[in-house]
Amino acid sequence: MKRSASFLVFLLVTDLVGLGQKTVQEKNDSVFTLVKRYLNERAVDSLYSLTGVGFRKQITEEAFRNVSNNNLFPLGEIKESSVIKNADKITFYKVVFLRTTLTMITGLDSVGKLFAFAFQPYVDESDRKTSAIGSDNPLASAQDKFVDSVALGYMRRLPPVGLSVGILRAGKTSFYGYGETVKGNGKIPDAGTLFEIGSISKTFTATMLGLAVGEGKVKLDDAVNLYLPDSIPSLQYEGKVATIRMLSNHTSGIPRMPWHFQATVVNGKDPYASYTMSDLYGFLRELKLGRAPGSGFEYSNAAVGLLGTILQKQYGKSYEELLLSLVAGPLGMDDTRVNIRRGDSARFASGYDDKGNYNGPWNLSAAFAGAGAIRSTVRDMLKYAAAEMGEPGVPGALARAMQLTQTETFHDGHNRIGLGWIFLSSGGDDILFHNGGTGGYRSYIGINVKKRIAVVLLSNCGIGVDDEGARLMEWLEEQALSGF
Repeated sequence: MKRSASFLVFLLVTDLVGLGQKTVQEKNDSVFTLVKRYLNERAVDSLYSLTGVGFRKQITEEAFRNVSNNNLFPLGEIKESSVIKNADKITFYKVVFLRTTLTMITGLDSVGKLFAFAFQPYVDESDRKTSAIGSDNPLASAQDKFVDSVALGYMRRLPPVGLSVGILRAGKTSFYGYGETVKGNGKIPDAGTLFEIGSISKTFTATMLGLAVGEGKVKLDDAVNLYLPDSIPSLQYEGKVATIRMLSNHTSGIPRMPWHFQATVVNGKDPYASYTMSDLYGFLRELKLGRAPGSGFEYSNAAVGLLGTILQKQYGKSYEELLLSLVAGPLGMDDTRVNIRRGDSARFASGYDDKGNYNGPWNLSAAFAGAGAIRSTVRDMLKYAAAEMGEPGVPGALARAMQLTQTETFHDGHNRIGLGWIFLSSGGDDILFHNGGTGGYRSYIGINVKKRIAVVLLSNCGIGVDDEGARLMEWLEEQALSGF
């Protein structure tokens, strides 16, 4: 996943000697001193030499060098530093670089290995708003306290408005709410607050595809043109045709967005509402692929939107009807749908952009519904995650479709994709990952099927939650290794 320049997260696995008798704070300080030294010396090789096998599976030395050279070293030398606070194996440091001041976050596991290494904007306590950020977190357990440290870090990166967190761990669900569903209303988001989940919808579209394959309505290796009007030329490059599978794993060669998309926008705050099927077919008639389908990864909203239209046509139903009948209904996801019911509008969090300005909802047309039209809650999304883990009670056909989406379909040495799902690697385990973003919402889902851990974050602000989701996943995985 992408890391922003203002919030960098590295997973470092180190072999440090002589830490056995030290306190947690002393251990963190020892590592902090070492990392600070290497940062000041711009010794990227020394920094990378501290990393272990798990880290190197996630980021190559070249990628690490690029991040260090482009994002860290330009900040200048560290002039001073101090401890801000400790929170369950995590230490927060104020770090004054030559050109900026950041918060550095470090954390060691039970054997003295650094599992958290992050930077985020520093916010002086005296400069924070005097009003407390509302939360329903009971702060009773280690998990509660770690979630609180992560969530507050996000909420204090103004202008976030509300955040809903869901965790599935050893069969038990936990929910946490922060901030407000609407600016100024004082209502904390809860497990039933509705948010737009954006591109996480693509994993639902992939599941519908899996069901359609099981029913014989489509085949993964069918040419896409078999399901398009005859007036659309073959989507091919030098004889290699784009297939249904390639629409779902982003290797079809169809670009991220149609090049004429902006010309179709009527309302900039709801840009996808005016894009019609005629627009999509017109784009495909003029499209000439620039490379062989299946030869490379290029994330494509247009491709998955097209897949959604094909499924709608094959079933003779709207995207929402497919969602409710094929996935949400069978899983008891009663609040997961495209259109918000009138009686549920009070539970729909208002969306705000990354500057804190009201944006409102996105209403994706049928042409793009499969790429990002779904609204849901953290409660429902954890039901979805549990089904992806193979929990009992999932209808057989749906369970098989979900398994199909988790089967690797493309791997180029960097990107690993199933159908819809993106695979990340953490400690040797595969993580099913996707995120989402619409005009006023951001979302994250991560599922470790092997350790039976899932994290869902939904925000009604245009600031991403990927880093927060990754930190929660890493901490939960570390707890699992410790035998929680």
